[in-house]
Amino acid sequence: MPAHPDCPAPSDPDDDEVRTLHWSGPVGAAKVLGKVLRTLREERRLRLSDVAPRIRASVSKLSRMERGESTPSKRDVDDLITFYGVGPDVRAHVGVLLERVMAGPFAAEYADITPGWFRRMIGLEVESAGIRYWEGGVVPGPLQTCDYAHRMIRAGLPRAPEEEIERRVNQRMDRTRLLDDIERTVVALLDESVLYRNTGGPEVMIGQLERLKELGLRPNVSVAILPFTADVTPPAGAFTHLAFEYGGPSDVVYVEGPGIGATYLSKDPDVERYADLLNTLLFHVADYEVGLALIDKAIGVHHDRMRSPGQ
Repeated sequence: MPAHPDCPAPSDPDDDEVRTLHWSGPVGAAKVLGKVLRTLREERRLRLSDVAPRIRASVSKLSRMERGESTPSKRDVDDLITFYGVGPDVRAHVGVLLERVMAGPFAAEYADITPGWFRRMIGLEVESAGIRYWEGGVVPGPLQTCDYAHRMIRAGLPRAPEEEIERRVNQRMDRTRLLDDIERTVVALLDESVLYRNTGGPEVMIGQLERLKELGLRPNVSVAILPFTADVTPPAGAFTHLAFEYGGPSDVVYVEGPGIGATYLSKDPDVERYADLLNTLLFHVADYEVGLALIDKAIGVHHDRMRSPGQ
């Protein structure tokens, strides 16, 4: 199956040109806001180390903000532009950009295709310090390639016009930006069966599995495979555990079911039950090298499917 024509090649976190050109909405606004903040600093001949203490941040955090790789807080941006002594016009421009960035992937152009129960999930993802996904049947949204996302969304909405499908794909690609913030840890637990599903055809699956291998090299991302041989029964459905910084909101578990929307669990006994389940699954996942071997084995199967389409 050839790649979808509107899907770019997977990019690295520093591949700004690809991201800015393809991903619309908050991602583009983050790049513009970062450039504005960098220009203001450089015009005043200040180094990152001169400015970072003003927002109680590390140099690396400020650098990522200027590159548009992390979502800044309103407080940090306000403190920066106050320190830079900007005029009202620049302040207003920065304010508009910040609103656009903080609107997230459910911003105005996505409002009509994002149900209210899912908007909360997207907002929690952006605010989180750590995310753990369990998926028994598909790759979690933020780890999906454009081709894979297109096939998944099209399968779920077979009667939707192509324009709507593309907008939903763009929104999902916006969510992949979560992985670029190295201060947020992301763990994706996948059942081994996910590797062999023929979603979109062998070529799409090969691209998706190669993407998982690339993401697993990032210091803040772990792709954990629960092998067929594991002595544990995989839970049905999918759920996500979201953790927040000390002093922030309590942990939340998001459980989604077909046709029923979603359930958000925040009471301690419920959250602890799912946290224990995740810990049990993590105890049984393959180690890093074995996990890579499992992915490579599945890639080989998909290559065989390409060579023998009738199988």
